[in-house]
Amino acid sequence: MGGLRPGFVAGGAKDEKVNSTLYARISQETFDEAVKENIEDLDMAPDEALEDAVEQFTSQGINLSNIVRRVPGASAEDDPAAVRLARALAACVEGLEDEESEELLYGGGVMRLTFLAARGCAATALGDAAAALKREVQRGPAEATTLAGATSAVDSLVSGSLALVHAEPGAGTAALVEVLEALTVLLMDAENRERLGVRGCAALVLVSRVHAENGPPLRACFQALRAAMLVHEQHRQTLVKSGGVLKLAVEAVRRHGKRTEWADQGPILAACGVGHEHAKAAVELGLLPLLLEAARSPLAASAGPLSELLATLSRLTVTDTICQQLAKMDALKLAISELANHVTDAQAGLVSGSSSLLVLCSQARVTGAQVAKQACFFLANISGNDKCKESIREGSGHIAIAMLLHAHVGSMQTDGVSALGNMALRKPENCAAIAECGGIPAIACLAIRNLVGRNPELVEPILDAGAEAPIREVMNAHADDYMHNLAKAALRDLRCSVQLGVLFTGEVGEAHCLAQGEAGGENHWDKFLETPGAQAAARAELEALGVEMGGGL
Repeated sequence: MGGLRPGFVAGGAKDEKVNSTLYARISQETFDEAVKENIEDLDMAPDEALEDAVEQFTSQGINLSNIVRRVPGASAEDDPAAVRLARALAACVEGLEDEESEELLYGGGVMRLTFLAARGCAATALGDAAAALKREVQRGPAEATTLAGATSAVDSLVSGSLALVHAEPGAGTAALVEVLEALTVLLMDAENRERLGVRGCAALVLVSRVHAENGPPLRACFQALRAAMLVHEQHRQTLVKSGGVLKLAVEAVRRHGKRTEWADQGPILAACGVGHEHAKAAVELGLLPLLLEAARSPLAASAGPLSELLATLSRLTVTDTICQQLAKMDALKLAISELANHVTDAQAGLVSGSSSLLVLCSQARVTGAQVAKQACFFLANISGNDKCKESIREGSGHIAIAMLLHAHVGSMQTDGVSALGNMALRKPENCAAIAECGGIPAIACLAIRNLVGRNPELVEPILDAGAEAPIREVMNAHADDYMHNLAKAALRDLRCSVQLGVLFTGEVGEAHCLAQGEAGGENHWDKFLETPGAQAAARAELEALGVEMGGGL
């Protein structure tokens, strides 16, 4: 066992938008009762009863990813591996005997946490059980995470982290890291985050305070904290306001921010989210010089930490004062330099992973293209300050940003357009510089959409000015990427003719088969001619032509 090793990825996190889905759930007891009813009342065989229950609930829109699909009373050995491992983990926690308690300053008061402590072989067994569950969830089917959470795995891991909080160095600390890593993987699921609760949040705060100077468990704890706050405002507010996680994170950056053993991870401050008030509080705690110092240290020689550092700096640019502070610290030069160093990777579209969603991505999966994306995102945010706009132009940052518009990654092009748009606002010199480096097409398409979106009377004047032809040139010059779609959207808003449908992409032979049928297929035409209706129609047509018919055709 060990710390967050290279290659550890929580649920295969990717930097991509995921739309939320609403669905209905039922409990395991409700499902089991339905299966029993099929067996006892409808005399179905067990397998048939199980299949029918699944079909009935699915047809009603019930999501069964949290249900163990087995006949009630069947052997527990037939349950999915994630469920069996979650039960084994719970058994390890329940088998502990030594009870301890810890008082924690939390939410302006004192919280007493009572738990069972693990020592010696019990600690090792607990770590092994957590590691086995983590491996199964990572490599198993998508529903393994939900099934493990429904089997109380989150509660067991929270209890396990408390049980190991004062474990002896060495094997005990390694077991704590395994427990925290497993908890991080499970908390990547939205339903499991809801199962964390106040006790779980307090347990993570306790671990981060006890191990403030112990690198591996502290790093693993902050990964779990970050996963807990992912798209969960209540957890974020609770942990920052009641748990004081923001101060803990800044202090951790001060102590561990430049250590080489953290090179496979980004700055742990990212666990504190991107809230406006939290960003201002972090700056007041002296975070900016710490992050910039780390970004200029040997730690930033790797793409992963550098990308995460730039991402964190971007989310701290929430006020004009903070932007000015960053400019005085030469943060603009740093961002422009790193963007220029990695823009060729961005143009090649070499983004195989991301560190912006979760720091758990392995170093090998974060490329120079991701650094370029985060550098451009930082410049887009800080260019809200007028002085910073001039500094970016003077440092030739607009040239590197314009080069990103030719990257085959939509998110990079979006950041590039945003940065150029911010730079052009109220700055004629910047507008001229952007025009010279070829940044006009993207901004022009966005401007046209904004002009006619709520003012349709402007469509005709814009078309009369000859806007359609250059927009079509932009659309045709780019493949099916962000710029292509942006130009097409502008043409659509101008009520010009554009192809929005999906054209037929099959083979010509397939079209022939659809129209004519199979060559050796059954001949239904002869059968149709023998029907009374066909006979009557043929007779009437012949009589209309003057042909006299006898008794039949």
